[in-house]
Amino acid sequence: MAAAPLQDSPGAKLRRRLATAWYGTRFYALTLPRRAPLELPVLPDDPWLGTVANADRLFQGRFLFAGAEVVSPHAAPWALSAADAGLDPVSHAAWAAGLHGFAWLRDFATQGGDMARRMARSLVADWIARHIVPICGLPWQPQIAGRRLTQWLLAAHFLLDGADESFGHDFLLGIARHTAHLKRAAITAPPGLPRFDAALGAVYGTEALGEGQDMAALHALCAVLDAQVLADGGHVSRNPSILYRLLRDVVALWRFLHAIDPERAALLQPYLDRMAPMLRFFRHGDGGLALFHGAEEEVAAQVDLALELSGAKGKPLNSATPSGFERAAAKRALLLLDAGAPPPGGKARGLAGSTPHSGLLAFEFSHGKDRLIVNCGASRRPGGGWAAALSGVAAHSTLCLGSTEPAASATVTVTRNEQDGAIWFEAEHDGWRATYHRVYRRRIYLSAGGEDLRGEEIVTESQPSANGGMPVEAVLRLHLHPGMHASLIGSGDTVILKTAGGQGWRWRGMGGMVRLEDSVYLGGGGDLRRTQQIVMAGSAGTEALVFKWALTKIN
Repeated sequence: MAAAPLQDSPGAKLRRRLATAWYGTRFYALTLPRRAPLELPVLPDDPWLGTVANADRLFQGRFLFAGAEVVSPHAAPWALSAADAGLDPVSHAAWAAGLHGFAWLRDFATQGGDMARRMARSLVADWIARHIVPICGLPWQPQIAGRRLTQWLLAAHFLLDGADESFGHDFLLGIARHTAHLKRAAITAPPGLPRFDAALGAVYGTEALGEGQDMAALHALCAVLDAQVLADGGHVSRNPSILYRLLRDVVALWRFLHAIDPERAALLQPYLDRMAPMLRFFRHGDGGLALFHGAEEEVAAQVDLALELSGAKGKPLNSATPSGFERAAAKRALLLLDAGAPPPGGKARGLAGSTPHSGLLAFEFSHGKDRLIVNCGASRRPGGGWAAALSGVAAHSTLCLGSTEPAASATVTVTRNEQDGAIWFEAEHDGWRATYHRVYRRRIYLSAGGEDLRGEEIVTESQPSANGGMPVEAVLRLHLHPGMHASLIGSGDTVILKTAGGQGWRWRGMGGMVRLEDSVYLGGGGDLRRTQQIVMAGSAGTEALVFKWALTKIN
């Protein structure tokens, strides 16, 4: 069963605008609770650790979210404009969503101690004083309000320990008002992750207030998951990091519900049973994730913990057809191939300002804990030139044709073959049919021993062209992980690679001009690292252009 497409109809957009206008009125505010509950009958525990370095940064008045840092040493920059923050509007919106989403409370809780608790409590109290009314603007977008409510409740033990009566009253009233609002407004959040965040907050608030017998919020969350989690457990964005984030959120909620009512928790179990094996699908030998469609490596130990707490023991598939990926494992080698069509646009993916990646038929290859061939990754900051550049075909280990990105409507076909332990793929996409009348075919072979990887890149005419077969430049790019050292030797068609551990590999190519060029890698925590790429270039005319290459381990 495939997930429902994440599309917003014109009618839904109109309803959202009307609802937003109503929520911002004084009359709507009067419909929300005006008395704080005496207590929260149950509170969740947060199974995830934050980062002490982030807490230290906040103590210094440095607010780093979505790849952008704003310095405000004297007060939290709740109302700072894009111009004042020195950010473009897209980057500012993503930064402000991180600020008002309060996920950074986890960093204070991880640091621990009275000073961290007082600082966190002060920031929450300041937000409540400034923004609890009216229900309008970016801070009250349903997805941001949902994330904030979730984080407030996950940090509630930490915040309420030793708190005075005034803070306790305002905090509990804030919980009640957020919950009542989200139970109405979650459905108006844009489809994708925004709607999940809003629905998640509504469930947490409902359960914490002791209203769990009302199953409407939980059923609404399951409907949101049905629209995003594919039959093989992947996420419709085709981004492994989004899948990881979704799994963490569902695991935490599942644990909370299981402590209250195992029958309610059982509603989430099918999603865990699908998502956990798919997350294993994307893990390289170093424990991190592959870099497809905006993903990062993530922290291997935390990925381990998410999988352990999920309780799902399923093994990864070889062919994840609904998600559009293929996986070939041979001894210590792992090959992951992007075998699907481009994902939906940025808004449907649920990442403000994001751009789908056009790395059709891109692949990554690792051996043991060494990543050899990778994609470049993505910038955490959604605005600016880096986000666009890293989403382009040239930032992926695949073939580029001319100066045009492959069409978003491209058709992709992949055939998997296996014999005597060897695995090979025959793949094709027509993303340049309209612009250059060309079809790209890729063949990749992995030996049974995992120490011999071979590729064949073919560009042919899709039909006789009106321009008489005007040649088009074809460039194969194989981006190397920063841990690799590369040297071009011999007649210029051979590259010797050495891993950080000193293991040698030999790459040889024929059919085009081979060179080494600079590249970048943003797979580790958003930090830009310099690296290299193997480039093979040629001209695709009326005759088929064929690049052949082989990567073999030096024993």
